[in-house]
Amino acid sequence: MSGIRNVIDIAKGALLANQKAITVTSHNIANVNTPGYTRQKMVLEANPPYFANRLKIGMGVKAETVIQYTDPFINRNIHLKTSLFKKYETKTSVLSQLETVFNETGDQGLVRAMNEFWNAWHDVVSNPGGSSERMALLAKGEVLTRQFHLMSESLHQLKREMNTNLSLSLQEVNRLVKQIAELNEKIVFAESNQSTANDLRDQRANHITRLSELMGNVYLTDQHGALTVMTPDGMILVDGKYSWELSQEGDAIYWNGIPSDISKRLQDGTLGAWLDLRDQIIPQYIANLNELAGTLMREVNALHVGGYTLSGETGKYFFEDFKSAPETPNLNDFTGAASYIRLSLDVKGNPGNVAAGGISGAPGDNENAMRILSLQTDGSIQIRKWNFYQRGTPPSNTLQTGSLEDYYRMLVGEIGILTDEASENLQFTQTLLDHLSELRDSVSGVNLDEEMVELLKIQRAHEAASKLVNIADEMLQSLLEMR
Repeated sequence: MSGIRNVIDIAKGALLANQKAITVTSHNIANVNTPGYTRQKMVLEANPPYFANRLKIGMGVKAETVIQYTDPFINRNIHLKTSLFKKYETKTSVLSQLETVFNETGDQGLVRAMNEFWNAWHDVVSNPGGSSERMALLAKGEVLTRQFHLMSESLHQLKREMNTNLSLSLQEVNRLVKQIAELNEKIVFAESNQSTANDLRDQRANHITRLSELMGNVYLTDQHGALTVMTPDGMILVDGKYSWELSQEGDAIYWNGIPSDISKRLQDGTLGAWLDLRDQIIPQYIANLNELAGTLMREVNALHVGGYTLSGETGKYFFEDFKSAPETPNLNDFTGAASYIRLSLDVKGNPGNVAAGGISGAPGDNENAMRILSLQTDGSIQIRKWNFYQRGTPPSNTLQTGSLEDYYRMLVGEIGILTDEASENLQFTQTLLDHLSELRDSVSGVNLDEEMVELLKIQRAHEAASKLVNIADEMLQSLLEMR
């Protein structure tokens, strides 16, 4: 009788094991479209045998554990490439907005406003005493200053948007690191009985992926299954069940409330892109636009104050003297010039004060207007070109020699180069990421065809175990009848 009982026990164990295996396979099929889901498999293991005299007789099968099909190396590479992808994607998006600020393809733009300004000076040269020409010049001067103001405000608005985006993203970072710490605790507890918390691990992996998009990360797994998550340069965000938050104060970012700016340490992901744009790219274009506006004011005023008005007066400014701007400590600092530039009170509303004439003061004298007009094509003007090479380091500048329009076109060309570079990097990283994702899916993804085959195998094993129960029952009935 004990032999028949053993057969029944073996059949029962096989039925239970295959029922659990089919549950796991069903779980895979149900999650075929679940983002971040990792394919699972029931591991079956032979039961320990029992000894019958000198014989070792097997006792069937048992469901040992449920494993995940995953490749840590591929996953780490995906997280790295995801961080780069989001960085380039964010830069490409914002740089396209920056291009619209310097857009010269339409009817409006700084080049057009400058050309109309110089054309108005040309009309004054042709008729220096004409009231309509002088009024048109002042009107074009107003248009030019408004264009500088609009571009300056647009750049500063972009910079403010970067700060707003950073603030919202830091809140999400804090939420993610807190949830990762909570999942660490749940996973350690769930796996304390030697089982695996696969679905909790998938949830945590999804949070790691999202964190990679935002700022990049490095993570290590301890012997209990908990993760330690750090920034790429080693700043700890999660350690087991503990997490540390990031906060923003003005332009500074603090770790765990410690008042020491760590923003320059955040180089990756969307946060790294926004910080590059806020502290490097956009400030560089603000500084160079200020240089252009300040140089234009300086060069025009330097000639205008030496000219003569219709009434024979001299010493009049065309643009408001920039050294009076409160944020400007010296004549060589053009900080804020693009938002400051405006017609001086000497000429605003007083077209007769346009100093078109030379020292002769004779009717029709256009000597000074011609000198000012020559600035349009003057290739010997020296303008500082600012370069913000790396966040956290002081900017540098070099003197550029050329015309005002050439300087501005150089700025527009650089934006195009930056945008194209970011777009090419984005496409290249996308290709790498797609390839890695295919590799991961080949290992961790659910293939419905494979799952159908697995279902058939389990079904046949279950049917065989059921048949074994029937056979054991028939054997038992035969023995009972013999009594």
